[in-house]
Amino acid sequence: MGRSTRALALLAFLSACGTSKAEPAADEGDDTPFGGADGGTGGFGPGSDAGDGPECAEETKDIFVISEENTLYSFHPPTLVFKAIGQVRCPTGGATPTSMAVDRHGFAWVRHTDGSIWKVDTRTVACTPTAFVAPAETEPFYQFGMGFSTSSKGGSNEQLFLSDNKGIGLAKLDTDSLKLSYVGPYTGPLAGKKSELTGTGDGKLYGFFVAAPAQIAEISKGTGEVIDPKELPGVYTGSAWAFSFYGGDFYVYTTSEGNNGGPPRAGGGSDVTRFRPSDGSVTVVKPKVGFKIVGAGVSTCAPTEGPR
Repeated sequence: MGRSTRALALLAFLSACGTSKAEPAADEGDDTPFGGADGGTGGFGPGSDAGDGPECAEETKDIFVISEENTLYSFHPPTLVFKAIGQVRCPTGGATPTSMAVDRHGFAWVRHTDGSIWKVDTRTVACTPTAFVAPAETEPFYQFGMGFSTSSKGGSNEQLFLSDNKGIGLAKLDTDSLKLSYVGPYTGPLAGKKSELTGTGDGKLYGFFVAAPAQIAEISKGTGEVIDPKELPGVYTGSAWAFSFYGGDFYVYTTSEGNNGGPPRAGGGSDVTRFRPSDGSVTVVKPKVGFKIVGAGVSTCAPTEGPR
């Protein structure tokens, strides 16, 4: 999509939903990358959990993924074990999952190919429809990646962010009214790119950007600014990709089959690759898990730092 076309589409989108570009949030987490001059951690550094939110149930602390066959799994990074929870049978009329985010109450918000969002209980896989009304297929935010992030470091309030697949940038979805509000475009070399999102309990938001090779960057929740992107050598999104954070590390799930610049890969499902900001390593920790992962989500209850 050209710049002028994107601008017209964005104006039409903002006019239709009656929103304007959001001002930077006062309670947004520190956006200083890699510990800047103020000595904060920022960027990819480990966050501090100042203050205590409500106690989180243990089952909300793992990563959850959903497969092309609609099976929901938990994933425990310390052991790299996937555990099948059950088949998700939302009555979507054949629409399939494309993206997922998990809230602090243990519900997966699953976006389907028809634009609908369903809440799936990660304990029972029971489905509940939401009143979300997707924009028209030709408009921004018809397809998107999504992730929750706490409103502040160590807080218990969280927000759901969306990343537009047409390259428009970042928006927020009010989980009560289910109305979209536009935040802003992505910036720098990743402007106009689509991404999957993951947030953290220390108030940060990150994107896994579709590039060749793929890149990870922090995203300003107040403006959409892309902060200090990191390239992942050898990682290509392929036909299905997902993204999550756990214990100071990022986990990406890719099925590279020769598209997006990636080398052809044999069957066997998705690869799980870990990016460890503390040492810059990019490691395939679990190749070919046996199923194609089309969505991943982790709640803001998940640990923000690894074991000491």
